[in-house]
Amino acid sequence: MWGPPCPVRLLDITEFDQSAAWGGGEMISHTGDLDRFLTALFSGELLPSHELERMFTLPPGEVRMVDGSPARYAAGLQTVTMNGITLWGKTGERYGYCSAMLATRDQQRRAVFSFNPTRRDATQAQVSQRIGEALTKA
Repeated sequence: MWGPPCPVRLLDITEFDQSAAWGGGEMISHTGDLDRFLTALFSGELLPSHELERMFTLPPGEVRMVDGSPARYAAGLQTVTMNGITLWGKTGERYGYCSAMLATRDQQRRAVFSFNPTRRDATQAQVSQRIGEALTKA
């Protein structure tokens, strides 16, 4: 016999040491910081042009992701093409946090977002997908 669904219990993770992920959790920032960083990076203010170009250069076609699809990561940036528009940036997640910074190379389209998922499931990918679709709509 099925009963009512179990209530979701949230866990306060403010005391969780995010540095357990090494460098991935050791910087505290907010979306304004990420937006300034993304703008400075894509504008060429942080790296010499040849190094920045490497960040936009994907590996050769024979390099594949674990799922067999073509490589989507360059030297520090990942890419996704939606609605014919290619975005570059980085996503990240740790317990209770999910964020992304994405832009076209010319920065005509740019988004930085962060949210606090209450569970680990497809919801995080769905939120990112919906934001990407909105960003690349004609």
